[in-house]
Amino acid sequence: MRTRDKLAAELRKCAAQANPHNAAKYEAFAVRAATGEFDDFAIPSDAAHACPIMQLHSELSAAGFTKFASRVANGEFDATKEESDEWVMSADGQETMKMLSPEMRVAMFGEDPVVPGKKH
Repeated sequence: MRTRDKLAAELRKCAAQANPHNAAKYEAFAVRAATGEFDDFAIPSDAAHACPIMQLHSELSAAGFTKFASRVANGEFDATKEESDEWVMSADGQETMKMLSPEMRVAMFGEDPVVPGKKH
């Protein structure tokens, strides 16, 4: 299950247990999460938020959903390594990687994701 789907499902679980006012807020967050709005590695990338997961944390905190915000802060909904790798190999990821020096790419990934198999 993709992280965005897990996040949306957990928000909907909270909505099911919340009072009607808060349930509507949780559901609104779930709808946004399902689109990938809070996904650091959405493809194509959405520049709506500089750091999407931190944006979610901020908005949850502002809404008074501090327990769920703590789960976000503790990394429960951080993207997986597989999602990161998928993004790196996408057109957006490759474009971003080309902005880094080959040495930096190797330091970050162990090999150059722009030129797979190339180690410096």
